[in-house]
Amino acid sequence: MGPGKDVLERARQLRLAGLAHNSAGRPHRAARSLRAALALLPPLDAPADRDTDVVRVACLLTLAMSALATDGFEEATARLEEARVLAGNDPELVARYRCQRGNVLGRTGHFAAAIGELDVVMSEPVWFTTQERAATLMNRGMVNFELGRPDQAEPDFAAAAALARESGDPRYEFMAEHNRGYAKYLSGDLPGALAAMAAAELSPADVFRGPSLYDLARVLQEVGLLDESLEVLDRAQAACRPREHRMLRAEIDLERARILRLTGDFDEARAAARAARTRFVGLGAKGLAAQAELVVLDCELSRRRRLDRVLSGALASEQVAAELGDAELRARSIIVAAESAVLLGRPEDARSALHRYPSDAFGLVVGLRHDYAEAVTDIASGRSPRRRLSAAAAALAGSQSTSASLESRAARKVLSLRLTELDLDLAVGRGPLDVLSALDRWSSLGLPVVQPPADERQLELVRRLRALSQAIRDEPTAVEAAQRRAESASLQRELSALGLAQSQQATAAAAAPGLGEALESITAAGRDLLWLFPHDGGLWGVGVIGGRRRLARLSDLDRCLEATRRLQADLRAVAYQPTGPLRDAIGSSLTSGLAWLDTTVVRPWRLRSPGLVVIGTHAVSSVPWGRLPSLAGSPVTVARSATEWVARRTTSPTASVAVLTGPGLRHAETEAARVATAWPGARLISHARAADLVSALAGSDVVHVAAHGQHQSASPLFSSLRMADGDVYAHELPAGAIRARHVVLSACDVGTAHVRPGDEPLGLAHTLLATGVSSVVAAVAPVPDDETEAVMASYHQRLAAGLRTDEALADAGAGSAFVVLGSSWSAAPLPQAAPE
Repeated sequence: MGPGKDVLERARQLRLAGLAHNSAGRPHRAARSLRAALALLPPLDAPADRDTDVVRVACLLTLAMSALATDGFEEATARLEEARVLAGNDPELVARYRCQRGNVLGRTGHFAAAIGELDVVMSEPVWFTTQERAATLMNRGMVNFELGRPDQAEPDFAAAAALARESGDPRYEFMAEHNRGYAKYLSGDLPGALAAMAAAELSPADVFRGPSLYDLARVLQEVGLLDESLEVLDRAQAACRPREHRMLRAEIDLERARILRLTGDFDEARAAARAARTRFVGLGAKGLAAQAELVVLDCELSRRRRLDRVLSGALASEQVAAELGDAELRARSIIVAAESAVLLGRPEDARSALHRYPSDAFGLVVGLRHDYAEAVTDIASGRSPRRRLSAAAAALAGSQSTSASLESRAARKVLSLRLTELDLDLAVGRGPLDVLSALDRWSSLGLPVVQPPADERQLELVRRLRALSQAIRDEPTAVEAAQRRAESASLQRELSALGLAQSQQATAAAAAPGLGEALESITAAGRDLLWLFPHDGGLWGVGVIGGRRRLARLSDLDRCLEATRRLQADLRAVAYQPTGPLRDAIGSSLTSGLAWLDTTVVRPWRLRSPGLVVIGTHAVSSVPWGRLPSLAGSPVTVARSATEWVARRTTSPTASVAVLTGPGLRHAETEAARVATAWPGARLISHARAADLVSALAGSDVVHVAAHGQHQSASPLFSSLRMADGDVYAHELPAGAIRARHVVLSACDVGTAHVRPGDEPLGLAHTLLATGVSSVVAAVAPVPDDETEAVMASYHQRLAAGLRTDEALADAGAGSAFVVLGSSWSAAPLPQAAPE
């Protein structure tokens, strides 16, 4: 016996409503609908016809997913087993039970058991709708990845995407597009992953966005954008309802803990991991609880506490991973076990653990951590880790080279900081040449120039942002200004997301000399080399002075950071302070700061060559080197690496020159006219527009821009130059095919850079260098307009006479805040151009 047709249809509709509520992230509402459906039907222990059993089983299977989200694994399993009893020997109902059981097992970390159940959708597809097959294949793809089978995960995602399109359901299309991005993440295509996920987020489908935001945070972590990843996790958590999304909230806590550990916030990481572990235990998610416990142990390892407990706990975690078939948990557990064994003085145990490391690939974060564990084990065993460290640096560079996003390239360096520190620690004990080799190995050299593909959406957003920048300057009302600033911030966020998603072919960079050849070339060019770096709480330097190499610790790092911060503040204050006692006091402080840096950082080297190549670090970023007393009048270039300085040191037999001015800059027209006079045939473009600047960079060897600029320390790629039709942003410069070899940015302090961890500078001038420009002259502090005009006129006269960029600036701008960035450039001398 069964209920009437109307009642049965009503139960079906309630079950479909429950399914929709689950998809939209409303498990409590789903459970209410499903229980209401079951209440219309005979009790579960009462016999019924097949039609009724089909609906009862469907309700129980859907209710199992609601229960998993709200009450955990045991409650979900109870609903599944009730469905199994009702299914009896009916092949369709048994297949549906197996499929849903696989979903539950996969969500709780029981991956080996899950995959066998999910396979039913392929072996018995006749029982499943197109939408159901799409959803199950997406879940199977995730489980295959967790099992360390990315080669099997990608076909699952691709098949799911095809089925989702066939179904025409926007919810499944959203999930398929998002998971297509996740598949690219699994295969190492991080820009492709971000692009697909961004496309999915534009879908209007009524789908709960918490899981997709969680996945996006994982990809951002892999890119190295740790702050951005934490922000996305905050959005994912905000989308969750406390009583309805217990599993996802626990997963968010776990991912947050992993990121906080990477940033060195071990107390916060440990607290987040413990909270996740408690939730997972309560939900019966054994595998995920083991992952959270491993992060707790990892925090203890990072602080070198309770190492015996860490080792035994990591080995226990490895056993759990083996039982569940969780290859990534197994890999992470082995890494923690090996590192703790090394610190306990048991390298043989570390080596034994690493021999068990799975052969699968787990992404850049885990891969570099594995390299670190292998390297410290090599050292503890008396072996050289040099080959392993070189391979790790090459893997990082390979990952960076496929990205057309400067921010993404720079961010990935944070993932290698421990390896870099280890390499330097070993090198410092061996001497200056080894230190130079280690520094050159981990600098961003050997990367192809940034060449993102054209993107119409980006072009449109930039046009809107430029118009907004102009509108904000047009003195709107307070309400209008606030609205425009909010819209501007929104556009910047979308542009950043699009930029991160851009990829390029991993083509080889232009041939660069080896380090030994580069050092010889620097000496032969009449330049000393000073490479500054942080190490063991200090500012260190390695120099090649008159061809001889030296290594020295120069200062406490914190003392140097404080000195450069105060120097920057004084440089800005003195530029705007009128004559008087306060200006005199600021000037005295500035003189003292410059003298301290000179005495501490430069004078100990007793420079011998006519010029200097400085490779800096965050502790001395944006220093006006030409203002240091012992470097006054000396050619100085601030480079990114020794090999890059040599590779990009060029001379142009002929030089086409473009001179552009922007609005509102006093003396700009006079300055531009004097600059153009130094170069016969120079193009002078007054009140230039954004398109004029892009055209000049694409068509001229030398580009001089006299326009207001602004450095954005919070968002360095939105540092800008003000042109006649609005701001031009660093973010958009790589989109043009840049031919210019030398660029001069004469106004404001756009030579300033925001330095990311790993000593990766971001800003307007450094963006130009990344696009292939050899040499940039810009100020690192405000320079008075009348001084700028005189310096620039004299500089270009000397440049046109054949002097190199650092020589010309040393002659023309001694004592100014202008610096030469990148390398040295010169033009064949023009007979009619002579210095004043």
